[in-house]
Amino acid sequence: FLDVYDGLRRGSYAAVLRSLGLAARSLPEPRPRLLLQQLCAQVQGGARPPLAQLLAVRSSFSGSLLALNRLQVDHVRALSQVLFLTPHLPAFFLRRRLRSHVLEIQHLDRALLHLGLGQLSEEELRAACYLRGLNSTHLGRAECRAWLEQWLGLSCELQGT
Repeated sequence: FLDVYDGLRRGSYAAVLRSLGLAARSLPEPRPRLLLQQLCAQVQGGARPPLAQLLAVRSSFSGSLLALNRLQVDHVRALSQVLFLTPHLPAFFLRRRLRSHVLEIQHLDRALLHLGLGQLSEEELRAACYLRGLNSTHLGRAECRAWLEQWLGLSCELQGT
């Protein structure tokens, strides 16, 4: 079942990246706009960008056109589908629910960082990866741990906004 659910999730990724690429074009400053467009192109090409590259665009998501409360409704719907939240709600509720869900994951991330990944059983490690978007059913424990360490490195650098 996890593979089926992962397929549904992956079906939403293209819409998220397309919406993000369109929104990036509207950024007023050329450097963040170019960095984000390059990042979208890389991910669409199947690459997994390094943490430093992701952190380089984080300021574009606070107080700009890419802030959650300013995203286009189609973009918010696609993000909701990625997180298995119902996309069939009015925009206000979608944004509120998405913000709540993302903040919950961020709180869990901070708790995991504090606890340490070594404390997790293999099942808990796989569940943590899956909640964050990685289908871990075909990965080993070490691969899951490495991916989750990278995720935590990014998540714990971000602010709630």
